[in-house]
Amino acid sequence: MQIRTYKAFSMKDVLTKIKTEMGPNALILSTREVKDDSYGMLTKPMIEVTAAVDYDAQLPAQARPSLKPLEKTHSNHIKSINNDSNDIHTITSGITELSSMLKHLLKHSGIEQQLNPTREALISQGIKASLVEMMISKLGGNAQLVTIKRLLTKLIKTSTSTQSKVWAFLGTTGVGKTTTIAKIAANAVLRENQSVGVISLDTYRIGAIEQGRTYAKILNIPFVAAGTVDEFRSALDQLHHKDIILVDTVGRSPFNSNIIDQLQNYFSGMSLCKFLLLPVAIRENEMERITKTFSRLGIDRVIFTKLDEAIMHGSIITHNLLYRIPLTYVTTGQRVPEDIEKADAAKIVALCLGDQS
Repeated sequence: MQIRTYKAFSMKDVLTKIKTEMGPNALILSTREVKDDSYGMLTKPMIEVTAAVDYDAQLPAQARPSLKPLEKTHSNHIKSINNDSNDIHTITSGITELSSMLKHLLKHSGIEQQLNPTREALISQGIKASLVEMMISKLGGNAQLVTIKRLLTKLIKTSTSTQSKVWAFLGTTGVGKTTTIAKIAANAVLRENQSVGVISLDTYRIGAIEQGRTYAKILNIPFVAAGTVDEFRSALDQLHHKDIILVDTVGRSPFNSNIIDQLQNYFSGMSLCKFLLLPVAIRENEMERITKTFSRLGIDRVIFTKLDEAIMHGSIITHNLLYRIPLTYVTTGQRVPEDIEKADAAKIVALCLGDQS
């Protein structure tokens, strides 16, 4: 199964891209209106569609989902959305209302009990409803949890390696960037026998420099604070002989675009791996906004933090399936260096769904 996201200025263009690249049996998971920031003050609305298609030819025909052809499913939508992006809100509202009415009718007709009980269990753990429907559609209406876990283990995208030795850590205020850097540095020095250097660009937050400097002193590794682009590049030259250079960045609200512009100046023309840190216990729309904001810098990896502060962990699965950005680490507490683990798909599924039956 393949999940991809497409953008264009009209629904017709999006669907054409999906049909061309994924074939006529693609299943639409979500549709939303976004903005194209490349036009500056003349920002244009765009249509973003996430689609999935099943390429598993080894499954018998009766086990594969019966997906409606793309051009048939959305032929009416194409006619009404070509030039009016506001129709997206109307359609989304209509679908939501229809879904609510259907659930109400099923509940009072007694049919609801015949539906797959696994569905609500998955949604209750924070996994997006459209993704749950897609998985159940693929596996059949009577799909059991063990089968869904097996599918998710294959779908979740992880990666613990990168070609770049310069790692920049991005995220909002309080997400745990400095502590995560300390954990990664400690493990690299103490367990992997690597040489590490740390650069902090966070010269705004009170105590940020001292916190980073304290961790570096404990590990006996160099620490450099850089408040300008020139200072940053000088620090990189100073630490070029290190195996890994970890870069701490300033945290800001996802509504503040100035910090993104500033970081673009710092990173311009450089080869580095950019990690986006996301706390597990935030709402889906907040996670979407943060990802969209920092995507302007190009996100290479994701780290989910503060798993110990979350009741549900399904947002990890939702984000990974929708954005397909490899997950590298998860952090599980404040202890340095203990509370961090390299991402493993099977462990992520067990964490999110292990208690469900």
